[in-house]
Amino acid sequence: MNKVKTSEVIQKVAVDLFRRFGFEKTSMEEIARKAHKAKRSLYNHFNSKEEIFSELVRQEMDVMRERLDAVVSDGKQFVLTRLRQYLLLRMELLAEAGTLLVAIRGGMLDTSDYRFGEVKQSMDGFAQWEHEVFQRVWHAKPTLDTPEVVEQQATAFADMLQVVLNGLSHSFFVENKYEQYRSSYEMLVNLIVNSVFESFQHQTLHTDEPNALLQ
Repeated sequence: MNKVKTSEVIQKVAVDLFRRFGFEKTSMEEIARKAHKAKRSLYNHFNSKEEIFSELVRQEMDVMRERLDAVVSDGKQFVLTRLRQYLLLRMELLAEAGTLLVAIRGGMLDTSDYRFGEVKQSMDGFAQWEHEVFQRVWHAKPTLDTPEVVEQQATAFADMLQVVLNGLSHSFFVENKYEQYRSSYEMLVNLIVNSVFESFQHQTLHTDEPNALLQ
């Protein structure tokens, strides 16, 4: 129990330091000092600050995925209602993240730096999972198209939605404009969802889903 508690203290302190000073300017010495632990004690739990950082990112990605999956798995809600809730919650969770924001601001997803291999792996895993989520949204669309065409459309839809979200994430959290454009983002989400809904309606064979479900 003491070992687990010490690890939790180290991680809690590290999140704060990484968020305040960034990855490069945070040292094992500073983490140890703030955690009121001997430096050697840190090495009983983590081999390096890279390992601490990677573990923190992994935990935050797991929490994000768990909470977002709860939204998209809610079968009581219309699929596009779930998409809207997903897109709004996604940005809220990013805004609350600690080390994940540091990774985004540091461009760790786009770097070949071996130190961030595990960070990139966690972020890539989430991106792949999210891509599949968006594909499933498109597959819920009533259509007369062939399965091959639908698959191509679903992939294109997921690709473009992720491009938009990644671009917005950079503007919101690298340029620190999230609070400034938060209401505009909500408007954009509504436009995206309503546009997809119109596409759904265009090829609907039979549906009794009311427009009110989108509100």
